[in-house]
Amino acid sequence: MNSDSLVILISTVKFGILLQLQASYLGVLLYTFALILLFFLLMNLDRRFREYIGRSVFRPFNFFADIRDRRLIPNMQTVVLSFVCSGALGIFLATLLTGFGSHEATGTYYSKLMPLAVYSPSGGFHWSFGTTVIVTTCVMFIGMVFIAAMLRFWAMFVRGRYYFAETYNISVWSLQPLSFLLIFDLTLPRMDMDRTTASVSLVILAAMTLWCYFRLLKGTGVLFDIYPTKIYGYGILFLAIVAGAAYLFL
Repeated sequence: MNSDSLVILISTVKFGILLQLQASYLGVLLYTFALILLFFLLMNLDRRFREYIGRSVFRPFNFFADIRDRRLIPNMQTVVLSFVCSGALGIFLATLLTGFGSHEATGTYYSKLMPLAVYSPSGGFHWSFGTTVIVTTCVMFIGMVFIAAMLRFWAMFVRGRYYFAETYNISVWSLQPLSFLLIFDLTLPRMDMDRTTASVSLVILAAMTLWCYFRLLKGTGVLFDIYPTKIYGYGILFLAIVAGAAYLFL
């Protein structure tokens, strides 16, 4: 094979990869628009859901108290919200993972956190963008169910009768601010994956994580009738242990 044929072959492969990548980004973009449409459609069709969103953000104590008092929220609305929040965070994380997969600076962290089937120092990130979005969305959705299950297990040691529906509502609605990431998801895949994008994305992710975490502490305290100083003290201690362990590991 001469050099001209080799150049043509390489160019063809690069063009095919580019088309596949653009198709993946287009599919994820349409998926993001679909989640936004679903979220706002539910808000416009159901006045109660719109009220739940407002009260959950601006008056979380009263909202979680309603859940504790069994003023039931329709299960379908909570499931839809969990799907929207999981998709919003899943797209956000998948974009960062895929976008920085080829950077040498992130290779060390990827090799520590991911199995060889997902990332290898020699082969790079093996999953496509669309596959990564599906996996991260499913992981986030399962994570919400896991948090609800842990709260339900904790309820066994607390005076009172609590059901999984209540802990699931606390879990999902505590993480409701994750739905705001959908706005950023529209632009993040089109941004250059450089230091500025990484810094802005990590700041947004850290702020959103802390917001949702302290909302979860508030919701747990309201549901189980625990003093705020006690629940926040344990929560901050747990967060410090996790942050210290992650720092030492990385």
